[in-house]
Amino acid sequence: MTSRLNKIFLSYSGEDAFEASLLQYAFETLLYDEDVQIWTYKRDQHKDEKNISESLKERVKESKATIFLVSPTTLDTGATQWMELAYSDAFDVPTFILLHRMTYQELRGREKGVPPLLLSGQCNDAVEWMDLVPELRKCIIDDGEEHRSNNG
Repeated sequence: MTSRLNKIFLSYSGEDAFEASLLQYAFETLLYDEDVQIWTYKRDQHKDEKNISESLKERVKESKATIFLVSPTTLDTGATQWMELAYSDAFDVPTFILLHRMTYQELRGREKGVPPLLLSGQCNDAVEWMDLVPELRKCIIDDGEEHRSNNG
């Protein structure tokens, strides 16, 4: 795949790889005019990378936005996803959460495994994934305008 100018990081649990690949394709198709690449570990991570965690950190840092596909599997085995979420927060990257097979109440009802970084305003039901398209487009446009004003 050709490298696109605007990167959006998509984080997901390994068990949700199929759903993530569908989201990746759909978002890239719908945001094609904005020159978007949805970066995922399975498709885009260099297999010879020695320091995966540093690579993931850099991918989040260079992203215009991050999307987290959160499912019950994430809560059981999501340490990597939670680190990616922490990177997103640390680098002030706009963050969107898609809740897959769970509600926000179920997510917050868990006593363990849920970081305090998750806000209800960031969370959407995964079936409403298309609602993110205008928000992602806005992140790309706003970032481009900010970049131009800082360099102009």
